Amino acid sequence: MADVMKNSFPTLHKLLERLQAEAHSKFGPIVLTDRLKMLISAVAGILVLAALIALHQMVSGLERGYQRAQVEKARLETQIKSGGWDERKQQSQVLKSLLEERLWVAQTPGLADASFERWLRDRMGPHKLEPVAPIQVRRIPLVRQTASGEASPLSTVQRMTAKLILPFDGSGLAQFLADIAEADKAVVVDRMIVRAGRNARIEMDVSAFYRSTERN
Repeated sequence: MADVMKNSFPTLHKLLERLQAEAHSKFGPIVLTDRLKMLISAVAGILVLAALIALHQMVSGLERGYQRAQVEKARLETQIKSGGWDERKQQSQVLKSLLEERLWVAQTPGLADASFERWLRDRMGPHKLEPVAPIQVRRIPLVRQTASGEASPLSTVQRMTAKLILPFDGSGLAQFLADIAEADKAVVVDRMIVRAGRNARIEMDVSAFYRSTERN
């Protein structure tokens, strides 16, 4: 950087001479004292120095980014050569199988709704939780498509959500929630509201994940 600054001083001198000539042609003779020349030179030098510092920081940032890219490239090449990808692929396949086993499988959506409702009633019955309104089950696709517009592997999976309205019973509710947590299928409580008053009740949204066997 010192060499660059040394070489820049003749350029500053030429710039001052050009500015003086332009000012002379527009405004007539202008007398530049030595003090004024030094002031102008100092300001120009500061500007040049600031530009050089900014350029140096930009180049240093590019160098650091390049070095990081080289390190990541070397790390990726090492992982590929080590054969770790095959092991990770096997682990992913095992995880996929475990997740698929926790999906609610039925031949038709209607059968899935009915079996899910029956499963809920079988868990509520022993805990004296009798719905005060019909159980409503709605289904929506879990994922419609990927960001690239292609069909997602999860496009055949739907989320079944049952709306439950139950009389308030703290002990029964705790046992029912424990049954949901220990279910062999993926069942989650999306929402739960406890309404106090003369007719205290519980409003819950419970969801499971359905995949039709006809689409496999």
